[in-house]
Amino acid sequence: MLSEEIVDYPEIKPLSGKADKLLVLLHGVGSDGHDLIGLVPFIQEALPHHHFISPHGVEPYDMAPFGRQWFSLKDRDNTTISQLVKNNSAKVEKIIEDKQNELGIKNSDTIIVGFSQGTMMASYLTLIQKEPFAAMVGFSGRLVKPADLNNTSTPICIIHGLNDDVVPASQSKEFAKYCENNNINYQLHLIPNLTHSIDGSGMQFALNFLRGIK
Repeated sequence: MLSEEIVDYPEIKPLSGKADKLLVLLHGVGSDGHDLIGLVPFIQEALPHHHFISPHGVEPYDMAPFGRQWFSLKDRDNTTISQLVKNNSAKVEKIIEDKQNELGIKNSDTIIVGFSQGTMMASYLTLIQKEPFAAMVGFSGRLVKPADLNNTSTPICIIHGLNDDVVPASQSKEFAKYCENNNINYQLHLIPNLTHSIDGSGMQFALNFLRGIK
C-alpha cells in the first residue's frame, strides 16, 4: 500500500530579505525533492527574493524500492495518466498552498518548474488554476491537458533536449502547439545533442524567460 506524502522537504530561503516570491520545483519520477533543489545555487542570484521549495512526490515510486512519484506510470495510456494526474493534483496544490500561506504569497507571485514527470504535473496544475501562477517552466516533459482549461494567462517556458530518449522532444513541440492554439504566451527552446537532462543552456534560457516576467 502506498504511503502518504512526505511532509518535510528541501527548501532554501531567499538571498535577500523577506521572501516575496515562491518557486516550486517538481522532480522527475523515481527521484525526490533533493534532486532539483541542487539547481538553486545556480539560479538564486538571478532570483534573490524567491523562496525555493522542492517537495517530494506524493507517492512512493511503484517500480523500484526507492524514490517518489507524482503519479504511477505503470499504465502509460493517456486517459489513465490524465485521471491519475487529476486525482493527485489536489495533494500537490495543498503542498504549494500551505507554503504560500506560511509566506504570505499568492499564485501571482509563484513560479512552477518541473522536470520530466514533474513537468506533466506542473502543466496540469498551471492550466487548471483560477488565479494564474506567475510563470511555469517545463524541462524534458510533456503536457497533460486538463478537461477544463481555466487558465491561459500564465506564461510558459518549454525546454527539451533533441536527443532525449526517455521523453521525445516532439512532446514539447506538441505542448507548444497547444499553447499557440489556446493563445497562451510561451517560449520553446530545443537543445541539440542533449538527452533527458537539464543543461546550462537550458537553465540560462529559463532564467532569461523568468527575468522577463512582470
